Amino acid sequence: MTATNHALTGATIGLLVGNPLIALPAALISHFVCDAIPHFGLQDPRSIGGSNFGRMLVVDAALCVGLVALLYVNQPLHWQLASLSAFAATSPDLMWIGKFRRARRGQPDRPTRSVVLRLHSGIQWFQRPIGALVEVAWFVGLGSVVLTLLSA
Repeated sequence: MTATNHALTGATIGLLVGNPLIALPAALISHFVCDAIPHFGLQDPRSIGGSNFGRMLVVDAALCVGLVALLYVNQPLHWQLASLSAFAATSPDLMWIGKFRRARRGQPDRPTRSVVLRLHSGIQWFQRPIGALVEVAWFVGLGSVVLTLLSA
């Protein structure tokens, strides 16, 4: 899933749960649950080295920052926890930085020995362009929930 949808999921958990001992681990686990749902992905692994993918990452990061800014400006109950939970839900994707850097440099990808990386890759069984429909539905659905919680 996109970082924006992971962040929306984490923020929703933080806003609804309110207890950091529950919300932060739940937000982290939500990342892997969301990645098991069919979602957007590029079928050609070389695509991640391209400028279109780079622009997509910039837009995704900007939307995540916008979410945290929205939480800060509105300051609903548990907004700080929602911001931390948004980061916790997004953070497992930081594991892919090495792969992204190698692709940008035109270097071949290396097989990983990391059990966590293999698990993270394995649960993403359906990453295709058509998965963008799921991403949009997720964004609209959870975006609506967050906006509702901001006005409560």
